[in-house]
Formats: sequence, structure tokens, C-alpha cells
Amino acid sequence: MPDMLAHRQTCRSAQPAAAQATAGGQSQFAPCHIFPSADGAFFVAVSTDQQFAELSHLAGQSQWLHDPRFATHGARIRHEHELNGLLRRATVEHRTDEWMAALRFAGVPCAALAPSPANVGG
Repeated sequence: MPDMLAHRQTCRSAQPAAAQATAGGQSQFAPCHIFPSADGAFFVAVSTDQQFAELSHLAGQSQWLHDPRFATHGARIRHEHELNGLLRRATVEHRTDEWMAALRFAGVPCAALAPSPANVGG
């Protein structure tokens, strides 16, 4: 449980307090979550439309850019749960190191997480 709370706090503490609040007290980042990969997990914190466009293209889901639920930052915050579910389906298709290389090259804030014991050694 602490890991789940830590990533949300990271999202909230990444910007000054005045810039953090939005409708419902959510952070300025969406998506902002830990996602599974084929061999572990990684963290993503998207704060701009450009970053979201890059993430969508990398996930093979360019149509998200035209989906009213995700077309704007505010919409992504309102539909974060749905977006996270869709992203999870895409992120498991590649290894963490592949995601890190692509996301970093595209300028999307991310961090690799230590692999789980179930994914170590095979």
C-alpha cells in the first residue's frame, strides 16, 4: 500500500502548491501512475498535451488524441481511471527498458521500477 500512495504524492509534490489543485483536488498530471511492463513496471507522469501525444503514439493508440475523454488535460484528469486501464493493456506489450528508452527520447517523464521477484530470473 505505501508504494501506491507514494506515486500519487510524487505527482502532487512535483509542482508548487498553487499549481497542484484542479477539480476534485487531483494533481496536474494525467496519467500519473505505475504501469506494468512485460518484465516489471515503470512510472509515468504526463503534464502536457504534447507528452500525452507522444505516450499515445508509443502505446500504438493515436486515436486517444481524438477521444473526448482524453483530448484535453482536464478530460484526462476526469477520466484517469479509464485511461489507466487502457494504458495498462498497452504497457504490458514491451519490456521496461524499451519503454524507458522510448519515453525518455520522446520527453515523457518516467522512471523504471525495480522488477518484482516473480519477474526476476526468467
